[in-house]
Amino acid sequence: MSVMLKIDAAQYEIIVAQGREGKPLEICGLLAGHRDESGARVLAAHPIESDDKSELTYTLNARGYMDAMREAKERGLEIVGIYHTHPATVAYPSKTDVARAHWGDTDDLLFPDYSYLIVSLRDPGNPEPHSFKIGGKRIPEDISEETVEIA
Repeated sequence: MSVMLKIDAAQYEIIVAQGREGKPLEICGLLAGHRDESGARVLAAHPIESDDKSELTYTLNARGYMDAMREAKERGLEIVGIYHTHPATVAYPSKTDVARAHWGDTDDLLFPDYSYLIVSLRDPGNPEPHSFKIGGKRIPEDISEETVEIA
């Protein structure tokens, strides 16, 4: 069975609007919802300011991260993923994205079960969402794409 990331259309629009507004910088946030054997269902997108203010990288602001975690818990949701945009390139994890999915220089993943949703805005009128599971540091061997369903 293929793993899927299902995202509520209204929540997806929050991500796309945040990305268009933030362009040319990368924007980011957390995805909250529920997981089961088929994948994750996203019921809330939590925009978080990126500390990087960069066209090429993002870093979730620590306070924003904690606020999103608390809000998800209050709603009975769990964090199921991280999202960010690639303002000018394809939606595929960069070397930096993969490195930052790990604890420092170790092979230990920060969030082994998270989906990493990347939305390419190289054509802002036609956003391209792709979601990935990161299993290690080797690209492309440790990267697996999951189906994205927006409903």
